[in-house]
Amino acid sequence: MEKVCEEKLEEIVVLLNDPDETVMIEEVKEKLEKILALVNNPEKIEMEKKESKEKLEKVVALVNNAMANPDIELEYCIPDVSGDPYMHLKYTANGTHIMEQKLPIKHRYLNKTPEDIANLVTFYIEQFIEEIDSVEHGAQ
Repeated sequence: MEKVCEEKLEEIVVLLNDPDETVMIEEVKEKLEKILALVNNPEKIEMEKKESKEKLEKVVALVNNAMANPDIELEYCIPDVSGDPYMHLKYTANGTHIMEQKLPIKHRYLNKTPEDIANLVTFYIEQFIEEIDSVEHGAQ
């Protein structure tokens, strides 16, 4: 349980240090209250893990439906212990070599709907492919 609380506190620190994020006092207070609730109710941790896993399974299905490309291979890692889930992307550029990237799904994104997370992941995949193709074929 200490590991989970530590991760939740790290989320707050990351949120506070993110220059692209506008942080409200209420948001920090809410996150701290959730941590205290977890300390007082450890069963809730297991429920949150189960809910996150179910949400990520929906994300996996949505991304698979959206990214029907034979040059793309996605491997999903949904850790049972700690750490952020991620998608390992392999893209075969020009059919000759494989480019790889790890797409983390940060814990703060798990508050979003599966559709929003899938859209974000799909966007990252499309960006990665565009970057590789632009290097392979020259800027256009």
